[in-house]
Amino acid sequence: MKPTLKAGLSITLVSALMFTAVACSGGNKNGGNNAAPSASSVATESGSSASASAPAAEKPDPFGKEPELVEFTTGIAVSAEANMPAGESFENNDVQKWFLDNLNVKPKVEWTTSDQNFAFDQKVNLLIAANNIPDVIGLSVEPNGLNILSKLVKAGMIEDLTQVFEDYASPSLKSAYALGGPDIMKSVTFDGKLYAIPSISDVETAIPVVWTRKDWLDKVGLQEPQTLEDVENVLKTFKAEFNAGALPSQQNIYNTDTASFDFVFGAYNSYPAQWITGADGSIVYGSVQPEAKAALQRLANWYKDGLIPKDFMMNDGTKAVEAIAKGSAGIFQGAWWATWFPLPDSVKNDPKAEWTATVLKGVDGIAHARGYGNVRSFVVVKKGFKNPGAIMKAINVSQEANTKKLDWYNKLTFDEGSKYINAKMGLLPVGVSAKDPFEISKRYKDIMEVVDGKKDLATADPETQVQVKSIQSYEKATDKLADMGLWSLANQFAVGAAAFTKNPVQMTLPAFIGTTDLMQKKKASLDDLEKRTYLEIITGKKPIDEFDKFVAQWKSMGGDDITAEVNDIAGK
Repeated sequence: MKPTLKAGLSITLVSALMFTAVACSGGNKNGGNNAAPSASSVATESGSSASASAPAAEKPDPFGKEPELVEFTTGIAVSAEANMPAGESFENNDVQKWFLDNLNVKPKVEWTTSDQNFAFDQKVNLLIAANNIPDVIGLSVEPNGLNILSKLVKAGMIEDLTQVFEDYASPSLKSAYALGGPDIMKSVTFDGKLYAIPSISDVETAIPVVWTRKDWLDKVGLQEPQTLEDVENVLKTFKAEFNAGALPSQQNIYNTDTASFDFVFGAYNSYPAQWITGADGSIVYGSVQPEAKAALQRLANWYKDGLIPKDFMMNDGTKAVEAIAKGSAGIFQGAWWATWFPLPDSVKNDPKAEWTATVLKGVDGIAHARGYGNVRSFVVVKKGFKNPGAIMKAINVSQEANTKKLDWYNKLTFDEGSKYINAKMGLLPVGVSAKDPFEISKRYKDIMEVVDGKKDLATADPETQVQVKSIQSYEKATDKLADMGLWSLANQFAVGAAAFTKNPVQMTLPAFIGTTDLMQKKKASLDDLEKRTYLEIITGKKPIDEFDKFVAQWKSMGGDDITAEVNDIAGK
């Protein structure tokens, strides 16, 4: 398959939809400490839970069925794109039936939120204030997950899972945590107690990918854009030739995977709203670094030239990409898994639409990009819940499912024609995903080696086999768009992940994630100042030199104090 997309839920998106989040290496002030039950300390087991040194009868079976029904309450974020079969829901589907039949575990959804605009985090914060959280919560680390976790721990609202993890976590799950390094458990450990079960982040999922209509590029004789100048040229050309000249954009202008300006900031090696390592080795705040000013100047020019919609600040992520579905936009920033969102509507409405994906080179010729931290999400259990071991068992199964080791799950969710391949919502009752942080590019290489005949399919791991089979089925299909789930699954790696290989990507990972005492007191007002200033500069209400005033004001309003606190916690 060519690295282009004809007529597009990644493993990452699947994980994210199940419940999914960055970790810092903070000490007790921020939650993490060095007394965590580290992966390395538990990664020596592999294989059967039975051990010659421990009587099998006394050791819990990590996949054993509970003697009595264990029902737990939870809340979920639901995408507007969710597409469950008629009569089915998160609580009522074949995956949940498997957990009920085989583990005797059943979720009960107390509430749902949108998956947009951080609605889920806002709901959880309200429930913490009301002391009314559900039995189990899955939270993403970004943007506020670790802050929420800290609140839950301080309020004594969640269980210490240290012993539960030791007793019930499967050997394969424990081994998988070793892939993420020793800091994985630290970020969810407080005073030596494990309060959450984390998911390891596939750090590359944060990389902003520029998707472009290849069929349009071919018509106008342009190559796939490699730089910001190329993007400008494409936008102007598409406007002239196809009346499609504005870049789909939204109010969350950074740290958002779809229709944000992360690719523009990245081109300047700039990472707003992230704590990153500065030139002197200390931790600095990305939004006040000079590289951000240069990126804002570029965006202000684009806005002035009509390359950014005049009303972009009114758009959420879904609204921003409507133009793609309508065929009135031919280039946008999306995630590598954009074959699941928003591209399917584009090719359904215009079967001739062919998309290609790349990571731009920066102004210095290097493809810079942000990355996630080592923890992407985590699961917590309410204090007093009677059977946290049952939740751990469900998590064990979810890990097996997420690594494509369960045939029954693959047949329901990933195989060609599977019942839920287009469901676009998480189906596991509770879950984590623990894999290599750089799994995407490594798996892309494995997949293409098999597809290109350089490697035997039978020697590939289960997840690679699933992905290869989807590509092969897609290539054989007479009607390429008859099964849009297959189209998305096949093209996510063949086209989306291929973007990471065109220009070697130099990633900047967060040096600190989480919250501090001063952040909780002052950061809300600092964030308001930042957002207002950035938007006013982009829209031309304030000149670019306003950035310097913003930096001075940010520092005097507490930014310098927070920076010192962050460095103190991180031991810098």
